[in-house]
Amino acid sequence: MKKRYLTIGDFKRNAFIVAAAATMGLTSCDSNTQQTDERSAATEVPAPDGVVTELTEEAPDQWKITDERTTAPGHSMAILKYNDGRVDTLQGLALENQMKDLANNQQQLNQGSGFGMGNVLWWSAMGYMAGRMMSPRPAYYANPGVMNKTAAWRQNVQTYRQQSTAPRTGQSGYFRGRSSGAGA
Repeated sequence: MKKRYLTIGDFKRNAFIVAAAATMGLTSCDSNTQQTDERSAATEVPAPDGVVTELTEEAPDQWKITDERTTAPGHSMAILKYNDGRVDTLQGLALENQMKDLANNQQQLNQGSGFGMGNVLWWSAMGYMAGRMMSPRPAYYANPGVMNKTAAWRQNVQTYRQQSTAPRTGQSGYFRGRSSGAGA
């Protein structure tokens, strides 16, 4: 049996391919920009509040979290109260660099050994904000009430993470948010 091969110049086949491609292309475009702007504004997720974490040195290189409170987005800071009475503040670029260093050493920090400033800061709300996914470690807090103060804030951060990484449905694409390809 001889198979028939289509040539490049097969008019019917080429017309069908062009029509199918044009149809798919047209359904994925949205010419109504006002509607698109309204949808994107409705699905925009507000950034979570920042956090101020206060660490107190109880003994040389032994830190505890003594206070945590929320602040305006972008105004996060760590207040370090040393055993000898000095007070230092990490904020802005210094805090960002410290948290990046801690995130790079995540394997060591996940073991939770020691009460050094890095470990305690990583297990505070500041560490959660920097990307730690696990719950805080109660041992690093001066008392359970301090840890519980930011429970609602941690839930807001978790919701923000889920909503900001979830795919947007109905925005664009060939199927425009359909859950299945069959039926309408």
